[in-house]
Amino acid sequence: MELHERALVADMHSDSVLRMKRGFDFSKRDTTGHMDIPRLIEGGIDLQVFACFLSTETPVEQCRPETDEIIDSLEAQLTRNAEKIAICRTASEAERIIQSERIAAFIGIENGVAIANSLDNLEHFYDRGVRYMTLTHTASNEWCISSADTTPAFYSLADFGREVVRKMNELGMIIDISHASISAVGQVLKVTEDPVIASHSCVHSICPHDRNLTDEQIKAIAENGGVIGINFFSGYLSSEWNRRSDSLFKAHRTVIDSIRALYPEDRQKRHQAMRPIFEMMDRELAEIEVSVTTIVDHIDHIVNLVGPDHVGLGSDFDGVFGLPRGLSDCSRVPNITKELVRRGYSDEDIEKILGGNFMRVFRQVCGP
Repeated sequence: MELHERALVADMHSDSVLRMKRGFDFSKRDTTGHMDIPRLIEGGIDLQVFACFLSTETPVEQCRPETDEIIDSLEAQLTRNAEKIAICRTASEAERIIQSERIAAFIGIENGVAIANSLDNLEHFYDRGVRYMTLTHTASNEWCISSADTTPAFYSLADFGREVVRKMNELGMIIDISHASISAVGQVLKVTEDPVIASHSCVHSICPHDRNLTDEQIKAIAENGGVIGINFFSGYLSSEWNRRSDSLFKAHRTVIDSIRALYPEDRQKRHQAMRPIFEMMDRELAEIEVSVTTIVDHIDHIVNLVGPDHVGLGSDFDGVFGLPRGLSDCSRVPNITKELVRRGYSDEDIEKILGGNFMRVFRQVCGP
């Protein structure tokens, strides 16, 4: 715990801002979600990335205003709690906030559809404080193919996608390749002049899911100087859990499809309607052994493959329904440190994994 408290702990991805948009008071301890200010403090998290997610199905004319609305909701929460948390735009600013015993809030965008095919919109969001963007999501957008897309409309990264990468380099915005297809990731690495991140991804050779990174990709990201944030979702951590989850989804496919048809454009109502299904699945999936040790297995694999300088934490809290034992919410993050200590990692390497590696990329790409 002394090591955990001494280290700068950074979580590279959470979806908690979507709960703020729905009116959740982030200053109060909650029992349903995974994150709030009291539990961030309890978990010793110094820098938290808040990902502003937008569905690929969002009409293009709504993309910028809806993303602005999400950022507005985050800013409103932080303004009301300015004594405990503040937005950071550079690594030095983050360190000053943390030294003042507050949490540094980092704004990200999840899904490049948010910029509505406009580099001017990308610059607009940069001016609003956004410092990373995940290029795509579970459905491809018009210029970047998703890892889940089995019938892509074009090859990996369109010409505009390459323009986006160059513009992000120019602005000083971190490129996040989580959710991108293997070919799209390869194209990004050819174009970018800056390190990239995979903010919330895991290891394909341990759990062969399309969202996870192959050993070749891990090596390429390391060669680029980038960092991979290990996702805490059990479906990306364990093949057995994923197989059982797929079976349960198939068993409830008719109900899930009917809910999606009922609320095609309202993600909040879809999630509320599906919540009983997710809770039932959680109970059944709890029988499968996925724990903090599984997360550290993925960390071990990357460290053994490319060393300790290219791995970090990317929880996906409030964006997933199945979490490992010992990580029910953000207050339990110290359990990862305990497992790293138990496995014999040096203090220096643990500090890199907990946040130092991400801070290096943050400083290099976004400025000191």
